[in-house]
Amino acid sequence: MNKPIITKEHEEVDIKNCDLDKLQSFLKCKKLDTALKVTAKGIKTNSWVGVIKYKNTLFEILPKCISDNKDENTLKNLIYMLSYTKNLDIKANDHAKLSTLKNPFIEILIRVYAKSLFDCLKRLTPQKYVRHENNLNYLKGKIKFSENIRYNCANLAKFYCEYDEFSENNILNKLFLYVTTCLYNISNNSYNKKTLKIIMNYYSDIEFVRFDKFDVKKITLDRNQELFNKPFNLAKMFVEQTNVDMSKNRFENITLIWDMNQLFEEFIFEIMKKYETELDCKLTAQKGRKLLAGDDSKRRNTFVDIMAERKKDGRRIVLDTKYKKFTSTDDLSNQDIYQVSSYCLIHKANHAILLYPQWDSTKPDIDYYLNIDNFENENKYHLYFKTIDLKYKDLKKNIDIVKDEIKYILDII
Repeated sequence: MNKPIITKEHEEVDIKNCDLDKLQSFLKCKKLDTALKVTAKGIKTNSWVGVIKYKNTLFEILPKCISDNKDENTLKNLIYMLSYTKNLDIKANDHAKLSTLKNPFIEILIRVYAKSLFDCLKRLTPQKYVRHENNLNYLKGKIKFSENIRYNCANLAKFYCEYDEFSENNILNKLFLYVTTCLYNISNNSYNKKTLKIIMNYYSDIEFVRFDKFDVKKITLDRNQELFNKPFNLAKMFVEQTNVDMSKNRFENITLIWDMNQLFEEFIFEIMKKYETELDCKLTAQKGRKLLAGDDSKRRNTFVDIMAERKKDGRRIVLDTKYKKFTSTDDLSNQDIYQVSSYCLIHKANHAILLYPQWDSTKPDIDYYLNIDNFENENKYHLYFKTIDLKYKDLKKNIDIVKDEIKYILDII
């Protein structure tokens, strides 16, 4: 892979030596034409971040709201947000090691997959019952009578049987071999290639089979394979978000990008959920939405992002996250106000908080109250607008500060 072109969300990037018409067709095919716009010179990014590899061109799109203006710290914080919200299965000690890597994002994702699978294989090889049909000299499993008559009418000493055998040559291991091979053929990192090669050698007796996104949807892990849940989910992610060069068995086009609007929302919710007791609130949130681009699920605006019910007085508070620039009250959107007011009406709440990421850490946080009429009764809707600072060198080490900012809002409303 070539050296990545690193850009930030909402920026335009000039691209050389790339067929822009074909790139546009590729983005449309992947349902990414709303996430990325092809311009006369290259692409213009939106609120999607992550990795796009098209032919020999590799893009890294980083978020602006979690950056201290150093790309390596921004990438470290993005990986932390994805792991904190369980969009990437990375343990705390793994995150600390990955944070020190000065590699392209795609190589970091490859390392997460390779290490997780390698660690699992050191403990256990996934085995599963595999169904076979054979003409045998002895009875095994059950006889398939129609086939037995066809093949053995003149040889009564043989039996055409269907039976299950506990085997390593099963669909899960075939998937791992396929993904490992494709990643090996695109990686430029020596450590990654070494680990992937060890895994490929481990699977030397496994049949090589190609997979597509429809194939992986059919695969389920049984109780004996639960240890492999992490590398399995990562393998699915790679297959579902890539195109394959069949002649070279490598991932040719890769789209691993996440919607920052939803990632910001989930990050705030996961912080609140973790500290639910300390915040003294009972929380509910929207469920079942995926962040990866190309997913067909659509956001339903009739549901509030987060609903908090304060335990000490039963007060219901609507929390709506808005991933947009909010540097002064001039940035207030009437649409946002109407939307959160409708949330209050539907969920019978008179208090709402709109949370925005802070785009400029050199300026103070914005705290702003607004009271509007509740047309159902004589009460008013009390709306509170607050920016949350996520621009740290190491977001993980400052997560308590973020939690305290949220607690402050809930306590005073």
